[in-house]
Amino acid sequence: MKKFLAIVLCAAIALSCVGMACAEAKSTITFWYHDGNPTSNPIFEELINRFEAKYPQYEVEYVPLPNDSYLQKYNTAIATNSVPDVISFRDVDASSLINQQAIIKFDEIFEKWEEKDAIEPAVLEVVRKAAPDGGLYGLPVYNTMDISWYNSKLMGEKGVTPPATITEFLALCEQYADSVNGTYFYSFRGGAGSLENMLDFIMTYAGDNRIFDEEGNCLLNSKKCIAGLETYASIYWNNWTSKDSVTNSFKEMVAEFGAGTSMYMMHNSSSLPNHQANLGDGNFMNVVAPANDETGTVCTKDLSFFGFAVMEGAQNKEGAIEFAKFLASAEGASYLCEQEGRIPVNKGVYEETWYKNNVCNKVYADMLANPSVKYITHPIWLPTWNEFRTRVQEPGLQAVLLKERTAEDVLNEMADYLTAAQKEYLTSK
Repeated sequence: MKKFLAIVLCAAIALSCVGMACAEAKSTITFWYHDGNPTSNPIFEELINRFEAKYPQYEVEYVPLPNDSYLQKYNTAIATNSVPDVISFRDVDASSLINQQAIIKFDEIFEKWEEKDAIEPAVLEVVRKAAPDGGLYGLPVYNTMDISWYNSKLMGEKGVTPPATITEFLALCEQYADSVNGTYFYSFRGGAGSLENMLDFIMTYAGDNRIFDEEGNCLLNSKKCIAGLETYASIYWNNWTSKDSVTNSFKEMVAEFGAGTSMYMMHNSSSLPNHQANLGDGNFMNVVAPANDETGTVCTKDLSFFGFAVMEGAQNKEGAIEFAKFLASAEGASYLCEQEGRIPVNKGVYEETWYKNNVCNKVYADMLANPSVKYITHPIWLPTWNEFRTRVQEPGLQAVLLKERTAEDVLNEMADYLTAAQKEYLTSK
């Protein structure tokens, strides 16, 4: 009898242990982030801690990727069927990922999500524009808006106010260009990443925010756009900006601005932390870019989105969806956006103190409500859009700045390239 009771007791203990193991077992969610760095890594570690506390059945394996090779790693993982569960998802990558059928569609999931009504409709529209079928292939967390930044301390000392029109802007470029002392009004970006500044300027100058007509013909080689590019390049031709700016990428441009070499630069909302670090709060401010002199219209890049997508080949799809929803929730988005100085798209964040205390956010809100601001929809749906930027636009602009080619010649090349790509896309739909 004692032997029987011992066997039963051992069996009960064994079953209890198995039950405890089952209760403690966690399923892993693998998460790849496209720009792992000393700033972002601690932010995601905190977000993961919060998620795991809320959902103890999951544990997240965070893999920070280098920004200069993340897309290659995404593509390699897709090709070898070794994808993670969740990835960071940006507008510039959407076409490639969607065309490879690498990420899941979120439409049905989104409709059942309790925070769906809190997501800004304008941003959802931009996310859908990135997909050939108009589907929602990721959950947006923040958007990026093109904006101008000015050194309010320096400009205040000189009695200068931000230019409201292109004519006022050019006059300030001329007035405060001092090549002897190496100081200028404007920090020009002629190198990598110069597309947004160039398009915003020439399309505002032309007063037209359309890249294509209804038939798919590119409009960038219109007479007004050509004149706009010549005007833009004249800033460099006239020595109203540094000679080095022909190769300026973001790093050099923001360094000039941060050192007080220039007083004004055009970028987007994401450079806020750089200005805080270089100039200090209260010494700089954001402002809408100069407008067309005749119409008062400002043409600027459409909202850029950042969010998270779930891979079609995810091993833990259920957990991946929960993690993506958490990151896009008011709780997740608030922490991420506050730490990185981003513009949240979840309206549940808008009443929080940190958001209200950020004076830059009012400029973005006013800009979204301004009917004179017209948005340029970049054709991120084109598979060759990134190739166009690096192989056509960037060397083309530099050739104009160096007077190796004319503005008309370069814009004709850009228009021909984009017309062919757009018509091929329209035919394939």
